[in-house]
Amino acid sequence: MRNYINLILVVALMSSCGSTAPTTGETTKSVERSGQITITAKGYGKKEAVALNHAKEQAFVNLLFRGIPNTSFSNGGMIGNEQAAKSKNPAYFKDFFEKGGLNKFVIKTRQVELFSKKDKSVKCQITINTESLRNDLVQNSVIRGFGL
Repeated sequence: MRNYINLILVVALMSSCGSTAPTTGETTKSVERSGQITITAKGYGKKEAVALNHAKEQAFVNLLFRGIPNTSFSNGGMIGNEQAAKSKNPAYFKDFFEKGGLNKFVIKTRQVELFSKKDKSVKCQITINTESLRNDLVQNSVIRGFGL
């Protein structure tokens, strides 16, 4: 009887540890050209479209705030301090991330791995127009222009 109870307890614990999709994406490699950058990012979501949007969002979060290794944006990204920038410009970042404003800077999105139903993820290459993004950030006073 005691073994039976232990077995039920183990099964209950194992089933309660269901896998949930990570909320953070991954950016792995990038290629930088004049005025643009292509970032490989992995996004998560219950549906393919949600995962694709998450991958795009993660590419921009890393480009803007965290940095992309081995590029001119490697040291803290285009902006740097995420919390300070978002608290100083809440309307800009709400429009940028929540209302799809980031899409106007996406040149191309190409899936490199199909949507995985197992871990609810997709991997894609996102090419971003860094020149127009930088100009938009300066125009909206999120960052200062060169020489200002």
